[in-house]
Amino acid sequence: MPRFLTTDGVDIRFDVIGTGPPLLVCHGGPSNVCDTLIGDLAALSPYFTLVFHDYRGSGQSSAAPKDTYTFARLADDLDELRRHLNLGSVPVLAHSMGGLVAIEFALRHASAESLILAGVSPCMSPASTAVPMIRALGPRRTARMAVLALWFLVAWSWRAASTKRTAAMYAPTDVTQEARPERRQMVAKAHPWLPVWNDNATALQRAIVSTDLRQQLHEIRCPALVMYGSRDAMMVVGARMLESHLADLTVIRLDDVGHEVFIEEPARVFIEIRRFVEVHGS
Repeated sequence: MPRFLTTDGVDIRFDVIGTGPPLLVCHGGPSNVCDTLIGDLAALSPYFTLVFHDYRGSGQSSAAPKDTYTFARLADDLDELRRHLNLGSVPVLAHSMGGLVAIEFALRHASAESLILAGVSPCMSPASTAVPMIRALGPRRTARMAVLALWFLVAWSWRAASTKRTAAMYAPTDVTQEARPERRQMVAKAHPWLPVWNDNATALQRAIVSTDLRQQLHEIRCPALVMYGSRDAMMVVGARMLESHLADLTVIRLDDVGHEVFIEEPARVFIEIRRFVEVHGS
């Protein structure tokens, strides 16, 4: 796998796949790797040169000092990768937590040509999102989420880090993001290696719930495309936040779809991505 060194000496693994104009990709997390989106976005490779990478402390990239596991530093790594590849202004496609990296990239670097945000929220603080998310979930899914959260606290929260503990920790979130029943097995089979335990996971879990970028969104001048599934309760709330604060925005709601929009609704999602980049490309 190709690699490059950041300005502070961190070894970053990246992959460049496909043909056509460049499109930088930011994967979700914290317990994720770029291989997830390499598979999910394969259908875009005839139309774009897709640039993937594992964040510092994720996957095959090296560990880094704990205080550098911030979305701002991950955004700077993305810009350093862009410069390493001699790219100019570029569109950025982000999924889930990767949206916080992409938003920071647009805030910190003028090289963001456009943003494509799939299942993204600029704020996931429980204080700001819990009530509207519960409304979006409805009573049955809220009850299931609460039971799984209690089970994690009782049976797993006190145990040492492990794959099973990580899976139990994410189980309540999985309920808030779940696909329709007939699609859940398909989603699970698409990413059999998840969740993984990354060196940056603990720091980024804390950063996710403490980050609120809403008041900075007005500084972003590049166009943005926001796509989200109607079953993805947290991102239903996030899409409303983005719509309230971004100036140049296109919003696409995918009815009866969960968090994995590239798997659950690929045909429409990929058409919308191609159309958006064609309209807003340089």
